[in-house]
Amino acid sequence: MTSSRKTPGTSTTPHPSASASASASRPRRPGPPALPFIGHAWPLMRSPLRFVCELASYGDVVPVRLGPLPVQAVTHPDLVHQVLVTQARHFVRGRLFEKAGQIGGEQGLVVTSGTTHLQDRRALQPHFRREHITGFAEGIRQATEEVTAHWKPGQTVHVDRMATEIALASLVRSLLGDRPSKELTGVFHQHLPTLSQGLMTRAVLPEWCARLPLPANRAFQRAIDTTRAAVEEAIVVCRRRGADETGLLDMLTAQRDDNGRPWSDTKIRDHVLHLALAGVETTGATLAWTFHELGRNPDIADRLRAEVDHTLNGAPATPANITALTYTGRVITETLRRYAMWLAMRRTTVPVTLGAHTLPAGTEVVYSAYALHHDPRWFPHPYRFDPDRWLPETAHALPKGVYIPFGSGVHKCIGDSLALMEITIALATICRHWHLTSLPGRPVREVARADVHPDHLPMTAT
Repeated sequence: MTSSRKTPGTSTTPHPSASASASASRPRRPGPPALPFIGHAWPLMRSPLRFVCELASYGDVVPVRLGPLPVQAVTHPDLVHQVLVTQARHFVRGRLFEKAGQIGGEQGLVVTSGTTHLQDRRALQPHFRREHITGFAEGIRQATEEVTAHWKPGQTVHVDRMATEIALASLVRSLLGDRPSKELTGVFHQHLPTLSQGLMTRAVLPEWCARLPLPANRAFQRAIDTTRAAVEEAIVVCRRRGADETGLLDMLTAQRDDNGRPWSDTKIRDHVLHLALAGVETTGATLAWTFHELGRNPDIADRLRAEVDHTLNGAPATPANITALTYTGRVITETLRRYAMWLAMRRTTVPVTLGAHTLPAGTEVVYSAYALHHDPRWFPHPYRFDPDRWLPETAHALPKGVYIPFGSGVHKCIGDSLALMEITIALATICRHWHLTSLPGRPVREVARADVHPDHLPMTAT
């Protein structure tokens, strides 16, 4: 979503709120000024990251308008923790995730709530445990090596594209096991960015904007139709050949409901599309931003490469040996803090009290992991990239709800362990063979889609 011209840049150009006092007391004002009809849609489209980071200056619960729709923005980690964990039973997914249902269907984990969500999560959870996801590690490593195989010393590499290619190839290998599909990879590569950007645009703009006969709206619908058709075809092929348990799609087609009936193709399609939307965005963006920060911080890059060289000792990255990459893990954790999902939503089902505020049933609630992660009350110098802020003695002092790159509670991302393994293996595999350095005079800006992406990221491979 939004043009990169107006979004705030990387840590070299912090938001005004970055220098704010870290005091827990903030001035209390009614909320940011809104425009007739469109509410706060203009600042959300023009400078979304700046807007969400400034909301905490108005209080812990702040009124915001998405077009004519009133919502309440929760800015304090204690209250966010209540929304996601301790009072989660009083909330359902909300507007943003309903929009996601228009893309991936109504039966995926990203959009369901209550009993349906609990049943499906329990059915899927075993396939995302360590003993299962380790089987995808070799495919992730192979995908990384294939994407980087054509590199030459001194070549300019578009790291943002490279990271997305690795994330997509790894996703398709995880889905299809030993039978990866170039066709499905190509469809995802072409259309997932359109879906991601269109999703966030529809979340913050009035409903009527999505009905206008605009090229962007036609491209969005075309992307929905094409990706759905591609996944449906992959399901048909999988059922025809029979499950062999080498990929997630095999496991999904073998799934049964409580009455012993197989899951429908529509239900499987919805789960696959939501996994793709969530997984590729986070994994690709995190890998790209990690290389960006390593390029800007040579001392951190040297320390990470030294750990990789010493720990792996020339061996390929595997689930067993990457557990010893503790500094690398802190680098990834810091990247996930620095470049997190910038907007998520819930809706109350009953009256809910958050701090001094009582929200009626049906209230739309928004929160921002990005804003929490850049609040100087919890993260001093929030735009500084500092992996050592995640040393145990420092990290343990953080309040609950303040670090949520994968969400929290019953709706926490089911694939978080898989994403972390994928990022670590790809990062270690590349760092074993290559150094990526930033190009001078090429500023990189943050673009708010579902996650925060670089607008471009050329680097030199040596």
